[in-house]
Amino acid sequence: ARGQAGATRMDMEMPPSKDAKKQPPKSYPSVDFDFETSALPEHQGYRDVLNVKTLFEALKEEAARHEESPILHHQMSKHVLSRDNLYEATASILAAKLCNEDLPENLLFDTLAQELQDTPRVMSDMVHDLLWIQEVDPATHGLLQPFLYFKGFHAVQVQRIGHSLWRRGSPTEKMLALSLQSRAAEVFGVDAHPGAKLAHAICLDHATGVVIGETATLGHSCYILHGVTLGATGKAGTFDRHPKVGNRVKIGAGAMILGNIPLENDVVVGAAAIVTIPIKQGETVVGINRVLSPEQKQAAVTADNLDTWLYNI
Repeated sequence: ARGQAGATRMDMEMPPSKDAKKQPPKSYPSVDFDFETSALPEHQGYRDVLNVKTLFEALKEEAARHEESPILHHQMSKHVLSRDNLYEATASILAAKLCNEDLPENLLFDTLAQELQDTPRVMSDMVHDLLWIQEVDPATHGLLQPFLYFKGFHAVQVQRIGHSLWRRGSPTEKMLALSLQSRAAEVFGVDAHPGAKLAHAICLDHATGVVIGETATLGHSCYILHGVTLGATGKAGTFDRHPKVGNRVKIGAGAMILGNIPLENDVVVGAAAIVTIPIKQGETVVGINRVLSPEQKQAAVTADNLDTWLYNI
């Protein structure tokens, strides 16, 4: 029981009896985003512009500062300075990263650029991704750095494009979405199914080894480190088998969240945690389904030791 000292909540569900009543499906956590429309609530507190056109101008200004470099000139020109708009620039960098013998760069560029042009929702979400990365990652200096070099950002954009194809539902579009997923997993080390639903402002920091299952959802303003799995338990008898993550959730490196369970808004998941139970709003979970009390969270802060990280949890 959660109220007893030292006890933890464990995933110890007994198999249902034959006479047990059928339970209603578990509800998703509350999120402030409508995944089925392109409506985008305005974010407050960002330092920079919030629209596609002005963000592209900011990228071009940054790229122009490095145009004289013999080694950087080609990539600045090819991916930013020679492009007319943000969707072409995005398609250019993604095509260059993903292309191979089976996915020729010119055909891949045309496909990605057309999909981005036809899907304003994806472009708006991408703007928020860039600005969110700049907010939460202290290693980020400007917008050009994550746009050109952060594979977590690239992997999220490929998933967004794949999700758009997946939702339209024709066999060929779904196969293309799966092809992009496969190639992104090879190149970026991120395996994110195109069926997963991602809101705006997502940061996959370092990104290597992140897995996002087909029926997972991610709310806005989430920060996820490398090695995180949003997976299934392998026991689910239904299609909807992956976690439902709310807004402003932080997930530490190597954590595994398994099953169709909600992580409500403002949850913090510690590094290497294993979570198989619902986590309520604002809670912190570490270890194996161990939910910290407020006193334990305060004791975890190491403000007096300059050799350790200070986590504001």
